[in-house]
Amino acid sequence: MAQKPTIYRADYYYRHTGSGSSTRTQITGSVSQHLNGATTENAVVAYLRQKHRGHEILLMSLEWK
Repeated sequence: MAQKPTIYRADYYYRHTGSGSSTRTQITGSVSQHLNGATTENAVVAYLRQKHRGHEILLMSLEWK
C-alpha cells in the first residue's frame, strides 16, 4: 500500500485580478499544516488563494513527496 504524501511542492503564478503582470514562484509545504491533511490539487489551490488574497492563481506543476 502506498504511503500518503506528507510534503507538496507547487510551482505557480499569481497576479491581481485583471492585472497584466504576474509573479512566478514555488512553495514547498507540509500537507498536514497547510492543507489539513488533504492531498488534492484543489486543496493546494485553495491554500494559495488564501495566501495571495485578491490574486488569480495559475498552478504550473505540483509534486507530492
